[in-house]
Amino acid sequence: MTTAVQTDLLDRKFDMCFGHADQNKDGVVDAADILTFAARVIAAVGEPFDSPKAVEMLRACQNWWEGMVSELDTDKDGKIDPQEYRVGMRRIVGSPAAFEAASRPVATAIWNLCDRDGDGEVTAVEFSAVQLAFGTTPENARLGFKKLDLDSDGTLSVEELTIAFRDFYTSTDADDNGNWLFGADFQAA
Repeated sequence: MTTAVQTDLLDRKFDMCFGHADQNKDGVVDAADILTFAARVIAAVGEPFDSPKAVEMLRACQNWWEGMVSELDTDKDGKIDPQEYRVGMRRIVGSPAAFEAASRPVATAIWNLCDRDGDGEVTAVEFSAVQLAFGTTPENARLGFKKLDLDSDGTLSVEELTIAFRDFYTSTDADDNGNWLFGADFQAA
């Protein structure tokens, strides 16, 4: 059974992520926002827009948008408002298989972009570049990196980051490691 505190925690995380997606800050998410988001992440890491990693990111975001608008746009206006996002995300995170299918391709594409040298690990500098695209401050990116680097080896694996992404969206435990994905901004909310 989900408590009011757990629902509030998820809603705060959903609101933060809605803000990441609403690139033009007009109060709704549409296809242009998702394309802008993808381009912002690609540019933040300095990836050429015609590279395989950039194309993977654009394709993953396009597919993500198509799934989101299909599942979350209840009034069928081609836009997702904050309430549609919250209600739809609650439903999606309630099904681990649905969440995995919807989010893993985008998370993987983001973290593959972040892994500039393709070694399967993300350094603090690589992590910070992607975090800046999300609007995370450099200080919060450093804090988030430290919290997510569980073995303190100075790198994050792509799999470790994908798990943190999943836990950020789905965990109702305020102490979950994944809650540090975007640094202390969420923690202070």
